[in-house]
Formats: sequence, structure tokens, C-alpha cells
Amino acid sequence: MKIRVDIDNTLCLTNGMDYAQAEPIQNNIDKINKLYDMGHYIIIWSSRGVETGKDYYLMTKNQLDQWGVKYHEIKLDKPFFNLLLDDRAKQIENLSLWDANDET
Repeated sequence: MKIRVDIDNTLCLTNGMDYAQAEPIQNNIDKINKLYDMGHYIIIWSSRGVETGKDYYLMTKNQLDQWGVKYHEIKLDKPFFNLLLDDRAKQIENLSLWDANDET
């Protein structure tokens, strides 16, 4: 499966747009790393810089690498929204590794 994963307040706790002070959420990082190890394709997908036009790629890559996040790609082109309603959406708190084996 291709899995897109948000960063802020999913893989780390971030206050507003203070990305430099983000603190990793190890339990969630462990879940993503397990999915990676299971052979899934992990795309880190964030809206960092989408509204401001600032380039946060290098800082984001450095953070992910420092936190030990396993991924295949980083994309900072996620549209900004407050709520996503989608038949394929799932909150990380409700993700079980069993879900990754169910491709229906």
C-alpha cells in the first residue's frame, strides 16, 4: 500500500507553525516505521509552507531523520484544510497494523 502520513500533530506535537520546536510522538513514529518494515510505501505529506510560501523541506527532512522516521518520500504540497472527509481517511490513533494488511 501507498500510505501518506501527516507530520504535525501526527508524528510530532507542533504549536501552530513553530515547526522548529516540534517534539516527536514516538508511539506514532513506531507505527509508521512498522508499516515501512512491512513493505508499505510511506510518503510524508505535509502542508508546511503551503500558505506562506516558505521552503521547509530541509528542516523537515532533518527532523524526520533525527527522529528515526522511515519513509520513501517527503511531499510538502498537501492542501491546507481543517477537516478531511474521505472514504480512505484514517486517524493514526485508530490505526492498527492489521489495517495495513486489508487493501479493500
